[in-house]
Order: sequence, then structure tokens, then C-alpha cells
Amino acid sequence: MQAAAAVHRPHLLAASPLGGRASRRPSTVRMALREDGPSVAIVGATGAVGQEFLRVITARDFPYRSLRLLASERSAGKRIDFEGRDYTVQDLAAPGAFDGVDIALFSAGGSISRAHAPAAVASGAVVVDNSSAYRMDPDVPLVIPEVNPEAMADVRLGKGAIVANPNCSTIICLMAVTPLHRHAKVKRMVVSTYQAASGAGAAAMEELKLQTREVLEGKPPTCNIFSQQVITSIPCAHVELISYCHKTCLIYFSFCSMLLIYFRIMHLLLKMAIMRKR
Repeated sequence: MQAAAAVHRPHLLAASPLGGRASRRPSTVRMALREDGPSVAIVGATGAVGQEFLRVITARDFPYRSLRLLASERSAGKRIDFEGRDYTVQDLAAPGAFDGVDIALFSAGGSISRAHAPAAVASGAVVVDNSSAYRMDPDVPLVIPEVNPEAMADVRLGKGAIVANPNCSTIICLMAVTPLHRHAKVKRMVVSTYQAASGAGAAAMEELKLQTREVLEGKPPTCNIFSQQVITSIPCAHVELISYCHKTCLIYFSFCSMLLIYFRIMHLLLKMAIMRKR
């Protein structure tokens, strides 16, 4: 019965209007869970984005009947107090980690999404992926709710699906440009983006603070996460991350990939407009 009820709650996936309800204070205690709300899991709950997910759930008073916090085996067992309740972080690789989950918010990086999102989908969860893993997958809707919510029209709770979102720079850009494009057709754009260290995760932000202190004290900066000094320098090329004996690119979302994702979303909008006219 619960699974059947979950399928008939598409309103929970609808975009909230801009400037909607007032934010709740972070200290707010949720007096009761919503029996008609979805079961929510957060993958990467101990990371910077996972913690932001929790803050947004509180600020928007998002209705949920249960909350499951998932992370790597290394973080499993940690305790997190949220909205007056004590949660134990669970291992996302454990059998049944996504059983009974309606919505799984992924914020642990592309490799984690590729490895574990299929298991969540197989359990019937709608995966909202915050990484780059599925952004260019033609079978996965790439959605900015204020721009192309129609792209996830076929997504239903309880049916299992993946919804990808673009990089933050693209989201901000398209929210401003799309209304102009719809009314006047944008022919040319000049875009400059400045990527934050937070894009590399909580450990990178800690190293940035450490580098700041070391540079001010005249010491050589620590470079365990970043491959070079980041503070007080403005690199003109990609800064690499050093991780698990291999290197990955910090600024993985280049201008070219931003354009690709921009055109993928605009192509979807154009296709929908043509279909509506027929």
C-alpha cells in the first residue's frame, strides 16, 4: 500500500515557485513527520553538499515521512542530529541501503553516483544526482526546475529513475538567459565563470583555509588535495586534485562542457515546443 501511495504523489516532484514559503530557522525541531511524504535518503550526508541538503530540507519545510543518511564505509556509524532527531549514518554499499526509499539525493561525486545510483533505481527510488556522472547521458533528464521541468514529466515516485542537474554555473546562467531566449532568441553569449574550491568538497575547503593561514605566516602551503597553491593565486588553467594515487581535474566543468549542457537543455526545450505545436 505504501508503494502504491508513493506513485500517486507527483506533486512532491514539482518545482517550488521562486520566493515561496519563508525559510525555517536551522534550529527548528520538526514536531511530526508527514505520513504522506516520501522516504528520503541523502548519499554523502557527511560532506559539504550533503549538509547543505539537510539545511535546505529544513529551510523549505520539505515533507518527508522518513530520512536515511548514507555515506561511505569510512563515515558509517557517525551520528548526526537533525531537526531534533539523532540519525546514524549508514553504509551506502550495504545490502538493502535503498530499500523503501522514494527519493535519493546523491552528493558524493561522479564515481559514487555511477557505482550506486543503479542500485537505488532498482529499489524504486528517484535519484537526484548532483554530480557530473549522468549530465550528458541522453537517457537521463537533465533538469533545471525553473527552466525545463517538463523534462521529468515521466518521472514517478516508486518507479525508479535518475534526474541529473547541471553544474552551478550553468544553472545560474540559464535561469537568466532562458526567458530572454524564449522571447528574443539569444544568438551569442560570452560567459566567464569562477569556480569555487568548495566544488572539490569539504577536504578542499579545509585545505584552502590551511593554505591561507600558512601563506599569512610565511610558510610553504600544504598541497595534499590541490596539486599547487590555490590561495592568492589565480591559475589560468585547470588545477588538479591529488586523490587516491591518481589525479582528477578540480575544474572539471570546462567552458566547452558548459556549452554542451546548455545546448542539450535548449535542444530539449526546442523539441518540446515543436511537439506542443503539432
